[in-house]
Amino acid sequence: MLNGAIIGLGNVAVNGHLPGWEGCGQARIVAAADALQERIVEAGQRLPQARLYTEVEELLASESLDFLDICTPPGTHASLSRLALDRGLHVLCEKPLVLSPDELRLVRRAQVESGRVLHTVHNWLYAPIILKATDLIREGRIGTVQHIDWQVIRCEPSVAVQSSSYSIERAARDPSSKLRTGNWRLDPAMAGGGILLDHGWHALYIILRWLDHDPKTVAALLEKRVHPEWSVEDTATVRLNFPEAVADIFLTWTSSSRSNSAVIEGTCGVIRVDDDILLLAGESGEQRWKFEQPLSQGSHHPDWFSRVRDDFLREISDETQKGTNLAEASLCAQLLHLAKESHGRGGKALAVSG
Repeated sequence: MLNGAIIGLGNVAVNGHLPGWEGCGQARIVAAADALQERIVEAGQRLPQARLYTEVEELLASESLDFLDICTPPGTHASLSRLALDRGLHVLCEKPLVLSPDELRLVRRAQVESGRVLHTVHNWLYAPIILKATDLIREGRIGTVQHIDWQVIRCEPSVAVQSSSYSIERAARDPSSKLRTGNWRLDPAMAGGGILLDHGWHALYIILRWLDHDPKTVAALLEKRVHPEWSVEDTATVRLNFPEAVADIFLTWTSSSRSNSAVIEGTCGVIRVDDDILLLAGESGEQRWKFEQPLSQGSHHPDWFSRVRDDFLREISDETQKGTNLAEASLCAQLLHLAKESHGRGGKALAVSG
């Protein structure tokens, strides 16, 4: 049985990760840390057997662990991942894994030097409607995919309860700095950007799986359509050119409604995903599937997380699995960096290095 600790006890940890670890036969959560005392108190009811800490360093010094499950805001992911890897722990980290190429280089170096697993939560791959679309593509039901149109429509950023700044370096200098208020998704230092970082990472790893190729170029425009007062964009438009396909991504926090949709066009058919409905129009006619949960419903998805958990544990035990997820996450990080750079150059298409 592997022993793990959760760092950060916000919404995604409490509503997604903790339920996902319950009943796992291979691993258990024995400790948790959060800078906010009220979260510690609440977590005590969910984790009666776990030791709870307000300091990550104290947790690491006190516990005998095999892995960390990092659920803090994105601006802390690189420092916490390096800290855990340097201590010989495997790491499961919420998306986005890092916010910059420099952070990516540092965590990848730490992963290589430690020989441990560094695995990012790519949970949308396991949404039932996404799994069905993936199966249909791999079965060749629409032929070779030539175009993907992916849209995420939201009214606002997801609510974040009081956020804790878990920069280890900063915390070491000033323990009181660990507490900040407000929605960290609107803080560029903590979120790395607006909706591009929040939802773009999900879109990218799904599209990469569907096309099974690396893109050649990426172009993007970021806008403050409705919220010029924000420090981050509320709308993002991204185009990826692949060797035999094009993928268009549109993300916005400015709508009066909430939905997810995708259109996947192939050489002999089309798949349409519209929240809880999947339509296949192929050579053998049309088929329709309705799913229990709309894709845009909820934000935490413990059932999807359970599949990610199993992938993470499998990667720890099976050398042949090691590095696949990290390669995918590294490409997502590169593409998001290029998307921001493209915006700064007026939406110019920029080459993706191999």
